[in-house]
Amino acid sequence: MVGQLSPDEIEGLLRRQRVGRIAYIIDDQPYIVPVNYAYDGAAVYVASGEGQKIAVMRARPRVCFEIDDIDQSAIWRSVVAIGVYEELTCDCERRAALARIGPEWETRIPDEWDVPDDVVVFRIRLLEKSGRFGREE
Repeated sequence: MVGQLSPDEIEGLLRRQRVGRIAYIIDDQPYIVPVNYAYDGAAVYVASGEGQKIAVMRARPRVCFEIDDIDQSAIWRSVVAIGVYEELTCDCERRAALARIGPEWETRIPDEWDVPDDVVVFRIRLLEKSGRFGREE
């Protein structure tokens, strides 16, 4: 049986998971990459190095974000969201996002230091969310 998740189930799944996937298009080719993230109820927050996905999202900020939770091959939950990439440039916003993402960032970037320039911190504002589940009958 396949069904739709309720809005509360979608929110709960987004808050519980820590790994998601960002999908984007380059030259008419789809790409999808895994990322560690944190969710605040409106956006997912991610930190990354410079590279293909950052360059593409800067040029084409509309992306897709996906997470899933799989218990067994026939028991799963998944959320797909359409969102907009927004790079965080203010150091205080970057620090706050890194603290959300995980405590490992807090120890790597002491309070008196600026977030290194080679760390790109961004959020994806989620505009549309849908969720599905599958389970054995």
